[in-house]
Amino acid sequence: MGPPLPYDPPVMSRRASSITVARVVRRDCLLPFVAAVLAALMMLAMTGCMTGERPTLNTAPTAAGVATGDPAIDAVLTLLDGVSNAVLTADYTSTLAFNGAVTRLQVSQSSPTRRSVTIGDVRYHVDGGDTQTCHVSTGACRPGTDTAAVSDTGVTVDFAFGDIARRLRRDASARVAATEGSQSTIGGQNATCVGVPVTGGTKTYCVFADGVLARFVGGDVTIELSGYLPTATESLFTTDG
Repeated sequence: MGPPLPYDPPVMSRRASSITVARVVRRDCLLPFVAAVLAALMMLAMTGCMTGERPTLNTAPTAAGVATGDPAIDAVLTLLDGVSNAVLTADYTSTLAFNGAVTRLQVSQSSPTRRSVTIGDVRYHVDGGDTQTCHVSTGACRPGTDTAAVSDTGVTVDFAFGDIARRLRRDASARVAATEGSQSTIGGQNATCVGVPVTGGTKTYCVFADGVLARFVGGDVTIELSGYLPTATESLFTTDG
């Protein structure tokens, strides 16, 4: 009788052993990765606790009444936010920076819920909850606010009624140097102004005491006042006036 043969485990046992070893190897390889991810998450959480969330250009609060903490900017914002209570008629000229295109702008407001905004040939009426978009040259109107009708002017429908204030709040979070507050005479009236240094230059915002926009100089468009009355003009509430 010959010497005993070496023990050869069954095929199934060898396969089971190989699977077990593979699982152990994969698990051992994953452990350092998981630990690194957990450590990174803990560092982010600690950083958030120590510094808090910081506003960015896309997340800065833009709602009316929100202060920025910059006295010169907030002085202008406080006035701009009050425009809804003003009774006014104002004429402006806007000039696009990239091609020099000039557009005449007219706004009039008789109450906080009734106003008219004319941008070139397009006139927007707001009366309570009713809005219309009209073309002055034809007198044709349709319900709603068609913002695309003035998209080539660089001016928004609410430029004088909230949008410039929203721009200023965004610029407050993007400023790269100290702001400069000033007083200026525009159209024979005193205006409160602020210069906000941002990447590419300084933007200028000016406003009258009743909240009416007096001047805006931005990188894309400039809006200059050409006439102002502290009364509403009824002809601007018609389709062709």
